[in-house]
Amino acid sequence: MIEESGRVLSIEQGFADVETIRTSSCSSCRARHGCGHHAIAQVSSANRMRMRAIDPLSVEVGQHVVVGIPEDTLLQASVWMYLIPLLGLLGGAVLPSLWNGDSGVAVLLSIVGFAGGLLLARNKSKNEINNLDYYPKILRIEHSQDDHIPVMLTS
Repeated sequence: MIEESGRVLSIEQGFADVETIRTSSCSSCRARHGCGHHAIAQVSSANRMRMRAIDPLSVEVGQHVVVGIPEDTLLQASVWMYLIPLLGLLGGAVLPSLWNGDSGVAVLLSIVGFAGGLLLARNKSKNEINNLDYYPKILRIEHSQDDHIPVMLTS
C-alpha cells in the first residue's frame, strides 16, 4: 500500500477531499547536486495536491489522515498511461521495417502508433472513472501531539 498524509478539506457522503503536500527525498540524497529532479523540485511551488478519497471512517473537516492506494492499482494505471503509448510508438516505428518501408513511413507510423496508444489510454481512463478500485482510500486518522495532555511528575 502506498501511503501519504494529508488534511481533510471537505466531506460528502462516503468521500472526502484530502489535501496532501508532495514531499521529496531530495534533501537526503547524495546525488542531489547533479540531479535534474532536485532542481525542478526546488523551483516548483505546486507541491499541494487535492484528491477525492473513499471515506470509510467518517472523518471530519480539518482532521489529519493517511490515504493509501494499492501498489497493483498504481502499476495498472502506469501501464495504461505510459507503456501502451510507448508500445504504440515502437510498434509504429518497427512495422515498416518488416516490408522494407521508407524511414519517412516509419516516422509517420510511429506518430500514429503513439497517438493511438494515447487514445487507448484516454478511453480506458474514461471507462474507469467511476471504478472505486482506482480511488485512494482513507486508511486511518492521525492524532497530532497537541491532542495529548503532558504529564508532569513532581517529587
